[in-house]
Amino acid sequence: MLVVDDDFMVAKLHSRYVSVMDGFTVVGVAHNGADALRAAERLRPDLVLLDIYLPDMDGIDVLRALRAAEEQDTSRPSTDALFITAAR
Repeated sequence: MLVVDDDFMVAKLHSRYVSVMDGFTVVGVAHNGADALRAAERLRPDLVLLDIYLPDMDGIDVLRALRAAEEQDTSRPSTDALFITAAR
């Protein structure tokens, strides 16, 4: 799983929570959309835990870019995504 959240403490909290769940492993953490896309390209996670509000692009745009990359490279497995936010 790739954890994406611009708040370092929230990303750490999500990573810790996921790390104790059976069947899930955090393979990377990113704090903005551009880093998330680079990490997803390099790590090819099965799942992305994705914050909606990021400093450079929103989580929906990140997912759109991930889907576009998957369409261009048919050998690339599809990545599932869960959207999250700590915003009030």
